[in-house]
Amino acid sequence: MTDTQNEVFKTPVNKIRLFEHGAPGSQNLKLTRKYYTEDMPDGRVKHIVQNITDPDIVPYIPDGIGNSTDRQRIPAVLIIPGGAFRRLVYNFEGEDVAKWLNSMGIAAFVLECRLPSDEHDNAEDVPLIDAMRAMRVIRGRAQEFGIDEAKIGVMGFSAGGFMAALLSTAYESDVYADYKYKDEYDKLSARPDFAVCSYPVISIDDCIEAGKRYMSEEQVLERISDGKAKILHKYNPDKLVRPDMPPVFICETDDDRTTLSENSVGFYMAARKAGVSAELHIFRTGGHGYGCGDDFAQTGEWKVLFTKWIKSIGIIS
Repeated sequence: MTDTQNEVFKTPVNKIRLFEHGAPGSQNLKLTRKYYTEDMPDGRVKHIVQNITDPDIVPYIPDGIGNSTDRQRIPAVLIIPGGAFRRLVYNFEGEDVAKWLNSMGIAAFVLECRLPSDEHDNAEDVPLIDAMRAMRVIRGRAQEFGIDEAKIGVMGFSAGGFMAALLSTAYESDVYADYKYKDEYDKLSARPDFAVCSYPVISIDDCIEAGKRYMSEEQVLERISDGKAKILHKYNPDKLVRPDMPPVFICETDDDRTTLSENSVGFYMAARKAGVSAELHIFRTGGHGYGCGDDFAQTGEWKVLFTKWIKSIGIIS
């Protein structure tokens, strides 16, 4: 392993707890949330969050925006970081993206969600529960944050890209129908108004079949953790695509060896066949986990293309 674990870091304190009476499926699970850093071979440092039982969202609101009828409401994005379904890469695929969106006048909320690798009840459902609840809470508190409740999207990276795709297709799921502490937020729609999936994992079949080009099937299966296998066996977003799902923007690299581009192509084709507005970009180089990307390389182009795309669908002018 090339990464080395270092000192603890902290996420911002202004978090919004998603479930005031304990998250469904985790009330009896005792885990201590971990925040730590990892050194990368290229000199960068990852900020990692792990062992989440009480999910929350961290708001990032552009300066000068707030609860005022005098200002024009702004769009918002729920950001879901990746981390192989066992942890979250908070900085590269969360906070950095949120600050970039803020620079465009877009509010952002980074989701610290539960993950299927932990021993939650119905562990394969908990990330979807948290994403649905997060979308409803953002929509319910839209006025407080100066947000246009009809312009709230989702953006995910890697495993978070899977969750963005899943939320966009399974937003009417009844995964926490029996939760006894439902409130007014839960009456609101969990449907995103647009979706962005960056180098997403989508299908366990694509993970195996595409991966066999570079390693044996046994090696591919070894890379799919128990938690990842659980959620990918239960949910397959490209088979859940529906005509009324939101417009979707997908980006990937051709040399990604972690979530191969077949995942992105499959999801794009499923959306296309369903008549859903979709846009797909596959860059020649850039690998996996590039987050905001390199402005001096191909991966930085996704931000330019995304900006043009959300203008084209009327989210910003």
